[in-house]
Amino acid sequence: MEIDVLDGISEEEFVSQYIKKNRPAVIKNIDFDASKWTPSFLRELIGDLPTQEYDSLFDLQNLSTLNDYIDKYFGKKGHYEADVPYVRWYNQLKDVDYAWGDEAFSRVSPFWTKPNFLSGKNLLIPATKGDEFPDPTIDQFPYRGILVAARGARTRLHTDPFCSDAVVNQFYGVKEVAMYHPSRAQELSIVNKADNSFGGYVDVRGDNLEELSHEPDFHGVLGPGELLYVPHGWLHDVIVVEDSVSITWNFIHEKGALEYIDYLMDDPRNDSEFQVLKYFYMKGGDVFQDASEIIKKYNKYFSQIELEFE
Repeated sequence: MEIDVLDGISEEEFVSQYIKKNRPAVIKNIDFDASKWTPSFLRELIGDLPTQEYDSLFDLQNLSTLNDYIDKYFGKKGHYEADVPYVRWYNQLKDVDYAWGDEAFSRVSPFWTKPNFLSGKNLLIPATKGDEFPDPTIDQFPYRGILVAARGARTRLHTDPFCSDAVVNQFYGVKEVAMYHPSRAQELSIVNKADNSFGGYVDVRGDNLEELSHEPDFHGVLGPGELLYVPHGWLHDVIVVEDSVSITWNFIHEKGALEYIDYLMDDPRNDSEFQVLKYFYMKGGDVFQDASEIIKKYNKYFSQIELEFE
């Protein structure tokens, strides 16, 4: 089955038909300055900054610079090579000293715009403050990252943390995306799951990166000027077909928050990614030690959300 590919969409339709229905989509004609997202331009703009190189999941492998990464891995053709690292340049996610990507985001901010169907209204995470809506071009979001990846780099099958939705805004190159419905999580799980809400799932490519071992529910490619919407709970596997540059970020919208409320009710203290959630509540002015404190403060709001879905 192919992912819905739309030339454009209003915010009202996006919320009602995709966020509320938890359905993936690709939206085309995203506004950005293509000339400012080429490897050569990025080398000049942010090539000197320290980068975070990860494996095919989310384990940090190396700290280098973008220039070093591009020199070593970009421009290769032929069969996919194994173990190509993936630059995931995250904005600050925790209150710790680290090689965060906030300076890189500051430098690239003039060259892209917030999609008009993602205004930032009605978000639980990051929190909407009155008429001030979070803007991913300038504000921190969970897992907001500049993704720079050479051909063959992968993000293995996973779900996104704490039942958040994600988007991937593609600016350069091409990615192949395979998506699996949340109902297939048990089918695709491994015995020893990870200690975080990315989950632990089979490698649907294994040693043969050219093929998928399990038939996906949605399968397609993402090219420049296209945005992929990944609803919460959907398992997804991504491989870079052509050297790629994109930006990703996560959020929780009130029209897609039922599973997030369940996540909090199930006491996620053993989920290592809960620390990221606490950081974003702190950014919004709330300091919580555990999920029960979040539920207590927002109980009335959460009850209203649940009533809408009855």
